[in-house]
Amino acid sequence: MVDIDGDGLLDIIAANDSMPNFFFRQKPDHTFEDATAAWGIEFDERASWGVLVCDFDNDGDPDVYFVTGGFPGQPNQLLRNDISTGGGLTDVTAASGDGGYSIRNFGATTLDYDLDGDVDIFLTTPNSPDTCVLLRNEGNLVFVKASAGLTHTGAFRHCSSGDFNNDGWPDVAVGNFFGPNLLYRNNGDGTFTDVAEQAGVQTPDYNFGLVLEDFDNDGWQDLFVPKYLLKPTGTSELFRNNGDGTFTDVTAGSGMTGQTDMGHNTGDLDADGYPDIFIGTGNPAFPDDSHLFLMKPDGNGGFFGLDYSDQSNITSNGPTRCHGIAMGDYDQDGFVDVYINNGGPSGLPETSEPNFLWQSQGNLNHWVKLRLRGVISSRCPVGTRSVAYTSSGREIHRMLRVGNGFANTDSPIQHFGLGQDESIERIVIRWTSGTVQTIHEPPLSQLIDVIETPDACQGDVNGDGVVGIVDLLDLLGAWGPNPGHPADFDGDGDVGITDFLTLLASWGPCT
Repeated sequence: MVDIDGDGLLDIIAANDSMPNFFFRQKPDHTFEDATAAWGIEFDERASWGVLVCDFDNDGDPDVYFVTGGFPGQPNQLLRNDISTGGGLTDVTAASGDGGYSIRNFGATTLDYDLDGDVDIFLTTPNSPDTCVLLRNEGNLVFVKASAGLTHTGAFRHCSSGDFNNDGWPDVAVGNFFGPNLLYRNNGDGTFTDVAEQAGVQTPDYNFGLVLEDFDNDGWQDLFVPKYLLKPTGTSELFRNNGDGTFTDVTAGSGMTGQTDMGHNTGDLDADGYPDIFIGTGNPAFPDDSHLFLMKPDGNGGFFGLDYSDQSNITSNGPTRCHGIAMGDYDQDGFVDVYINNGGPSGLPETSEPNFLWQSQGNLNHWVKLRLRGVISSRCPVGTRSVAYTSSGREIHRMLRVGNGFANTDSPIQHFGLGQDESIERIVIRWTSGTVQTIHEPPLSQLIDVIETPDACQGDVNGDGVVGIVDLLDLLGAWGPNPGHPADFDGDGDVGITDFLTLLASWGPCT
């Protein structure tokens, strides 16, 4: 769900396996029209298994990248968006260098792995001896395969980008169907190291991907491992981030169940501030019901999932083969809706099923939405982290991502549901460039446009609009190795003398 045509409404692009991809343009009355042909998306019989939509050339228009997973030798497809100059979508794959990578890909996500302000692409491959692939964005829609230490082979499925160790460098978690999962830590020098074993998240196998998500809003991204049941027993698993590079398995008592998962995604579907889990049971051989788990704090610093599948009405259409799941507030009522891309075995039209658009019925909870636009960071600022501090002292953490689950593209608008809270004191935004901005007392139930303002007030650790003694004490209390701390102004993972001097230079009211 992304605004492709620049009219402020979320549109839908759906990838199809051995059938035409589709572009559904939203009209002002919140219905959709098929604009596939009018916008230049042509049917060329390649098997698209996912789609990434992001402004890869930083020109203000979101571009489209179809991930081809069906058959080897079919290149991925890159479409340039020319809406700002009066055009549509133009296929520029041939001129994109390695953008048209032709080894079979299964999953994909985006990240600015080298923090140069251009969005890069991470691809998984399902067959040995192929490895995962990192495509470095050289600018002007040209990509080059990077030598990034991605040497592992396996039956890799979906992937998720994030920053599990809070060092400011984007990491990637990769699910493995037959073998150990991968947790690629970004070394900050253009390479990655798999630390899944040390982190305690190599298992379980037989999964279709890993998802990095901060389920308990403690500022550290946890891990969800959705299970694909080829064995008679098993369950999806949850791992809580310990904040020291390791994870603890908290599946027991979490409410997670076993299902044949292929599609999955996370988002705050009940506007309480906690990301929920939507699971699509997309086994090609047989359909099954989808599942929705509303994530809640357990009162002991952990979290659990409340199975809300039947109450939410998502099982009312009966069993389906759910693969892609995209989330966004398409009708602009402040509550997150869900688009389901259903499918069956490749090349078997009789197993094809209609897609679903689930409209949230909302509740009485307040909310705030942020639409971010990078300046030094990428125009499509994937990896940007925002924290809302509510009137009750609660924190709500969000990270902007494109590419989650079955290469899903969610709305890039960050959503903060408040639950029982009545107001937000401030929202602190940490861009991938290192710029930190603060929005004080944002109005509720509104969409706020935020443009990156370099060095807005870099010494304001607590985000109160003044650099003073409280910020100095916070900095001194965080002195030493402390990746991700707001006082680490230069983003080197240590709060030290450079950060101290930056704070002193910013002393006084923010301007």
